[in-house]
Amino acid sequence: MSTESPPSVNIGNAFAVFSEDPDWMKKVAIVGACMLIPFVGVFQALGYFHRVFEHARAGEKGLPDPALGADLGTGFFDWLKNLGNLLPVMLLNIMIGGGCILGCVLVGGAVGAAGGDDSGAAGGIGVLFGMVGAIFGYGWILLSSMFVGVLGIDITRRIFCGENFPIFSPGASLGAIKRSPGAFLMTWLGLFICGLIGGLGVIACYVGVLFTMPLSFVLRARILAQWDAVVAANQPSTEALETY
Repeated sequence: MSTESPPSVNIGNAFAVFSEDPDWMKKVAIVGACMLIPFVGVFQALGYFHRVFEHARAGEKGLPDPALGADLGTGFFDWLKNLGNLLPVMLLNIMIGGGCILGCVLVGGAVGAAGGDDSGAAGGIGVLFGMVGAIFGYGWILLSSMFVGVLGIDITRRIFCGENFPIFSPGASLGAIKRSPGAFLMTWLGLFICGLIGGLGVIACYVGVLFTMPLSFVLRARILAQWDAVVAANQPSTEALETY
């Protein structure tokens, strides 16, 4: 009988890179320096982010060596995939959220125009319609943004695993989160901490971001790799997937 413990998300394991790799600072600094290259530098960093994920996913310790140019294509295509998954959400927000606001404003304006002599009451009704539209419209945009923000964690993982448009199959991500809510909560917390680390460079006259931002990417990738291991370990059987 195997005594190996099931995969879990341990934020401390992501930070263990500091002890696993004595050259971690140099590697992060190289990636940060690449970000100074106009336009393509960001893609280079994103490609390294992806490769750190694969490195950790394979169970390797430390960090892979920066590959100047080799990660550029991967980062560019990851950026395109993220953009392709974001656009449908943006369009849906414009259609539904903007439609609610515009529709209620138009209806309110029509009521006000038809008010005739009772323009005060009609104007009040028009303002009320406008307020209702704003509440529903902006409320939709806020809720959908929060939903995609949470779902985006697993969508990033799925893009790294080779999927092109995971946004069109949210059930897979929702199912993974439902099966391992505790691990997902730790993943979210770990990524939140990484985000704080990424912003610390602003304190050093913004120049420090060139170090803290790629460091944040590295830690995020290692946490996502742990979440991927949890998802893989708790994947339902083929029969369950067919009826999901």
